[in-house]
Amino acid sequence: MKVTSGKCSGINLLCPKSAMPTTDKIKQAIFSAIYSRLESFEGKKVLDMFAGSGQLGIEALSRGADLCVFIDNSSNATGIIRENIHNCKLNSNFEIVETDFERFQTKENFDIIFLDPPYQKNLLQKAFKLILDKNLAHNETLIICESNKEITYTNQYQSVFENKYGTIYVSILRLRK
Repeated sequence: MKVTSGKCSGINLLCPKSAMPTTDKIKQAIFSAIYSRLESFEGKKVLDMFAGSGQLGIEALSRGADLCVFIDNSSNATGIIRENIHNCKLNSNFEIVETDFERFQTKENFDIIFLDPPYQKNLLQKAFKLILDKNLAHNETLIICESNKEITYTNQYQSVFENKYGTIYVSILRLRK
């Protein structure tokens, strides 16, 4: 697993044993779909909600995002995120929060939110509700979701991209205007 583009391109990333990292092929497809909607990561604030290794947020920082907040409830994962960020020489523009995603507190809202929770825990619906309840998104926010089953969401969201890669479903959502 490595950073696929940007200033950190080619750098190998560590991964917690408990995580199932996004494959480079799927990651490249996700970032291509994001680019077709945003054209640039510059000036963007990113939330990597179930960060694991931090690879999606690190990829966004590598491509020019201004800020990434990484959330994971595992001290092993947050330690690996710190090490990956150090290895990529990303010395600023990030925050690592070791907490359960439901306890996360911020006044920020984000331009890009990555949701790749452990598949067996069915956390996407809770994450969708949390995004609304805590005002983490605005009308132009892209919410990128990964799951091992088709992604369902409430009518407060609308899909702007959906695809299946082998056994993995990817959806990009926005708040319904």
